[in-house]
Amino acid sequence: MLSIRTRVPAAWRSVLMLGVLLAGLLAGTAPHARAATTENVSVTFGVQAVMEGETLLLSGSSPELGAWDPAKAVPLGTTPSAYPHWSTSVQLPVGVTVQYKYLKRSPAGTVTWESIPNRTLTVSRDTPGNDDRWNVSPVATAFHATATTTWGQGLYVCGNVPDLGAWDPARALPLTTDSAAYPMWSGTHQLPPGTAVQYKYLKKNPDGSVTWENGDNRTVVTPSTGTLTLDDTWR
Repeated sequence: MLSIRTRVPAAWRSVLMLGVLLAGLLAGTAPHARAATTENVSVTFGVQAVMEGETLLLSGSSPELGAWDPAKAVPLGTTPSAYPHWSTSVQLPVGVTVQYKYLKRSPAGTVTWESIPNRTLTVSRDTPGNDDRWNVSPVATAFHATATTTWGQGLYVCGNVPDLGAWDPARALPLTTDSAAYPMWSGTHQLPPGTAVQYKYLKKNPDGSVTWENGDNRTVVTPSTGTLTLDDTWR
C-alpha cells in the first residue's frame, strides 16, 4: 500500500514553528490574576471600665484582634484625666463584621472575660468607633428611614452619643439601600442601654457637603436590654 505524505512548504513550516514558539512564550508569561486589594481603616475601641490593678485588653474574631487568643489580645490605655475610659485603635478591613469582647488580666496572669454575649461591629469607612461599658450589653438598634436621594448621595444617622458620632457629620453612621428597598434606607448600630438618645438623619453629597433634615432632634430612650427598631421618614 502506498503511503501519502503531505508536504508542507518550508515557508509554512517556519510560520507554524514561530506560532508554536509564540504560544509557549505567551503561556509562560501570562499575567496572573491580581489579588484583590483590601482597604483598611483605623477603628477606635473605647470602653468605660473600673480597674483594680489589672490590664484591660480587647480580643475578637479577626486576626487583628488576636483571634480570641488572650495572649494576642490588644491592650487598651487610659490617662489620669480620661480614666475610667480606656481606648485603643486597630486597623481593620472595610466590609468585615467582627465579634469582640473585653478582658482583664491580673498581675498574676488570671484572665477574666466579659460575661455578656459577643459584641459585633461592621467596619466601614465611616465607622466612628465604639464607646462601650465593661460587661454591659449594648442595644442593637435598627434604623429604618424613608428618604429620596439624588445620584451619588448617601444617607446617614448622627446623634448626641459617641456611638452616633456625637453630632460630627464626619463620624455619622451610614445607612444602606438597594433597588428593591429604595427609598427605604436601613442600618443596625449599637447604642448604650437605658439612655436618652437624640439623633437626626443627614445626606452627604458627592462633593462632601452635608444636608441635615429639618425639624427638631429626634429623641428615643433605649431599653435596658434587648433590641430597638426605629421607623422614620426624612423631613
